[in-house]
Amino acid sequence: MKWLFKVLLVVLLGVAITLLAIEDTGYVLISRAPWVIELSLTLFVLLILLSFIVLYALFRFITNTWGIGQRMRDWQEQRRHNTARQNLNKGLLELAQRNWVKAEKLLTRHVKDSESPLLNYLAAASAAQEQDADKRRDEYLSLAHESMPGSDVAVALTQADLQLRHGQLEQALATLMHLRSIAPKHPYVLKLLVRLYGELQDWKSLYELLPVLRKQKLLVDNEWVRLEQQVFSHMMEKADSLQAVQACWSDVPKKLRVNNDLVEQYATCLIAFSAHDEAVDVLRKQLGKHWHPQLVSLYARAEGQDSARQLAWAEAWQADHSDDPVLLESLGRLAVRNELWGKAQAWFEASLGIRPHPVTYRVLGELLEQLEKPAQAAECYRKGLLMTAEV
Repeated sequence: MKWLFKVLLVVLLGVAITLLAIEDTGYVLISRAPWVIELSLTLFVLLILLSFIVLYALFRFITNTWGIGQRMRDWQEQRRHNTARQNLNKGLLELAQRNWVKAEKLLTRHVKDSESPLLNYLAAASAAQEQDADKRRDEYLSLAHESMPGSDVAVALTQADLQLRHGQLEQALATLMHLRSIAPKHPYVLKLLVRLYGELQDWKSLYELLPVLRKQKLLVDNEWVRLEQQVFSHMMEKADSLQAVQACWSDVPKKLRVNNDLVEQYATCLIAFSAHDEAVDVLRKQLGKHWHPQLVSLYARAEGQDSARQLAWAEAWQADHSDDPVLLESLGRLAVRNELWGKAQAWFEASLGIRPHPVTYRVLGELLEQLEKPAQAAECYRKGLLMTAEV
């Protein structure tokens, strides 16, 4: 609409000038010896307008011609950038489609004209890694680092991630140690370290990392509990003394000390280092809160000094778990230790009545042998062996 108003304005102005010219053409005299120029005012105005138009056109022509070289260079540069951008997009698409060779070619083509060469080189490094071309991968990562100063963390993170994914654990450890020195609190660096230490089964390093992870709050509750449980369990398993086991248990958060798996690991270690009374106490308290048949079996293996009291505690559980075959077998084992042969036989037979098991047949057979009942003992061994063969 604006251009229409402009045209109308020009037309109206032209009509007004024409009407004025018809009414009074005017007179212009230009004299400079030895020349004298006479012309009408209308013609003089038209000549001035024409001269202005010609000079303006000449000026535009000169300025356009003067900058044509720069514009041509800008156009060529823009074209190269567009081509590089298209190659980057196509390369990333091929990378997503797992076409590693094609992706690498597209990502490295015209990379010097790319507006973001860092992305080109990092993606090309991933494509090279998938082809097991470690040398090319490292070259691309080096070029990525050179393409953008200050990209140390981004490049090293990509390198560590690629090394981890392809099982290069020692190289990944070296890369992550470098990253921790320059970005000690970087969340992804810490997550990669958790993953790496887990694969290396370096539980001590992972244990030392726990306070940082807790402070950063990098893991959701379920992941955090699972990680802590795994770390403390392996730390106790690797402990070489009773003092080391107890020290590790003292570091276990209170909310985890009721975890059945951790309690089982702790009690197993206590028994291994002959701290039977402590194991009995730990297992008794845990079973009072969280019943678990595996802990009951471990309780029976712990050889506390007061075996009669240990049996009495177990008998008290029978009121709530009378049909638990593991508890009945455990009661039988404790009765044997207290030389209560009749009770022991009755409990073993009750356990087998609920759940026949090769181990229970074996311990019953051993008891019957001790009671000088060889035929019955042989029958128990036979049934246990048959069950084992079926399995």
